[in-house]
Amino acid sequence: MAQFYCLSVLLSVLCGLILIYSQGEGFSDDSFEEAAEKKSIPAFEKIQEGIAGESLFSNSLFRLVCGALCFVTGIVIFFVPFSGMSVFGDLLPSFACLLAGACVLMEYFEEKSDSFVLPETVGNILSENKLYIGIGTLFIGVIHFVLPGVPLL
Repeated sequence: MAQFYCLSVLLSVLCGLILIYSQGEGFSDDSFEEAAEKKSIPAFEKIQEGIAGESLFSNSLFRLVCGALCFVTGIVIFFVPFSGMSVFGDLLPSFACLLAGACVLMEYFEEKSDSFVLPETVGNILSENKLYIGIGTLFIGVIHFVLPGVPLL
């Protein structure tokens, strides 16, 4: 279905950016402040203030909703592909959404709860490789957008 195709692409890109942002790579508030000082267009002042302040990717409610939706979308697109075979049509995007959603949710619950405990091997795999999972999910989301009908992608 086209709705889940759009959701999978959008959420995999968003969760990939959240995972990359949580590692501190590439998104620094200093660069946004410098850009806001250089440009003084009145229409963009409010947007620049929002960017220089708290980022959308650091908002805990946004991360929770994106992680949960990405995980659920990963489950659904495994069984209802955009086109192609019934199970293998969206295999990589499905696994990417599941993995990225699990990482974002794990990060959220570790931050918010004192008693949240994962098995040590699962926690180590997910927490040590967030940056690589984020880059892979972002890459798979973009490739899935460009090539929607390819089997296994």
